[in-house]
Amino acid sequence: MNNQPNIKHSTGAGGRIRAIRPASIADELGLQPGDLLVSIGGHHLRDVIDYRFLIAEEQIDVLVRHVNNEEIIYEIEKDPDEDLGIDFEEPLFDRLRTCTNKCPFCFLTQMPRGFRKSLYLKDDDYRLSFIYSNFVTFTNLHESDWERIAAQHLSPLHISVHATDPAWRAIMLGKRDVPDVRAQIRRLHQIGVTVHTQIVACPGVNDGPILQQSINDLIALAPTVQSIAVVPVGLTKYRFEGQRPRSIRAAIEVHESPEWHDSNAEPQPLWQTHESHPPLHDPSLGFCSRLAAASEIPLRCYTPDEASAVLDLIHSYSATCRRDFGMTLVYPSDEFYILAGREIPPADFYDDMPQYSNGVGMVRDFLDTWAKAKRRLPPRMSTPTRLALVCGTLVGPLLQQVATRLNTITGLDVQVLPVVNEFFGATVTVSGLLAAQDVIPALQASGAQHAILPRVMFDYQGDRTIDDQTPQHISEAAAMSVSLANDPTELVRSVRTLAQR
Repeated sequence: MNNQPNIKHSTGAGGRIRAIRPASIADELGLQPGDLLVSIGGHHLRDVIDYRFLIAEEQIDVLVRHVNNEEIIYEIEKDPDEDLGIDFEEPLFDRLRTCTNKCPFCFLTQMPRGFRKSLYLKDDDYRLSFIYSNFVTFTNLHESDWERIAAQHLSPLHISVHATDPAWRAIMLGKRDVPDVRAQIRRLHQIGVTVHTQIVACPGVNDGPILQQSINDLIALAPTVQSIAVVPVGLTKYRFEGQRPRSIRAAIEVHESPEWHDSNAEPQPLWQTHESHPPLHDPSLGFCSRLAAASEIPLRCYTPDEASAVLDLIHSYSATCRRDFGMTLVYPSDEFYILAGREIPPADFYDDMPQYSNGVGMVRDFLDTWAKAKRRLPPRMSTPTRLALVCGTLVGPLLQQVATRLNTITGLDVQVLPVVNEFFGATVTVSGLLAAQDVIPALQASGAQHAILPRVMFDYQGDRTIDDQTPQHISEAAAMSVSLANDPTELVRSVRTLAQR
């Protein structure tokens, strides 16, 4: 899950301290939570990257503004690799770099209104790409950003490509005059920075020949390109007026509505109709007119047969890459396999799981971890227990395999509870986007005494669902105890805890 910064802490005044580790240098200096770390060696800190880069010296001068507004410069001698023992409120100390694209599949424009502000924040900050592996587009970089990436060797980075052809990438980003991502990756190669890439595939838009070209272009840029993930577009029932766009153009126009216009976004021309549907590369026409034909392609989800065709295409490249590079390099997301009803590949197909957080290899990892973790299951429960395993509809069949084994435990009655996502619409099937308002009624009707919830349905800190509810609220509303599990090991741990009650 991508990190969503709390922008109230990104004031530009320095890094606000959240915690001090005991017996650390910062602890010995008497620094406290709430203090601001302003600069090191006279260099103003923009983010945690600057902090890590600048403390790698034996002697440093640190300017701290304490909670009482007193400013003190501390002269510190230490080992070059020794940390100060500071945890910050946020990784970014200055202004977050916002997104200026208008991607037709942008999830943020498919959100209902009225929830916490951070859920609508369109970030596209290369620093979060380095720190948290967030995917960014590289469409808002300045020359100073390139200089910093080189100077601090910010590698690897994670780039949303979607299409390598500039005209088609413009469609996928809803933005004219996008930089050539191939040239950008070649520039990263020159400064020794590697990248992981992703393509969000939309049926009839950037798949088929466009996907082939994109994969060919990215393979040609290996080993600077370390991995290529292809993931299917995800669509919800929402748009800002409660209407789902019927075309690429309609989806892009959502970004141009008053509700979504960001004062930080660069001005863009609105889409215009053009009767003749001219060719994409006609230089005599403006951007919007030039893309008129492509913009009318429907925006929709993949069918099982289409998902199978995408898998066949990607597997042909994966086999070639294993022969030429000794690694798969091009990976379909797990969702394609489940949608197509295909068997999940073995672990070695995913190499070192470079795109795990992007939903590539998670199912295989779950299956392999479960095979080991289930050995630690208890033989019986101390008292009869009815347990519900909550999940999105996508992984329901997978969890049924788990439930079959759990039901061999004496005194344990387990049911898998695949929750239909009414909050976003039934087309959203992943566990990470489940809302409490859908989970609670399902639990109430289940007759269970305890529920194990997927940890990924809560925010980065594990506190709140996407509709702002806590695990405690779900427990109280459903009238049962709940625990969270992120993987089979945590699931088994929860079952062992229940067995001891």
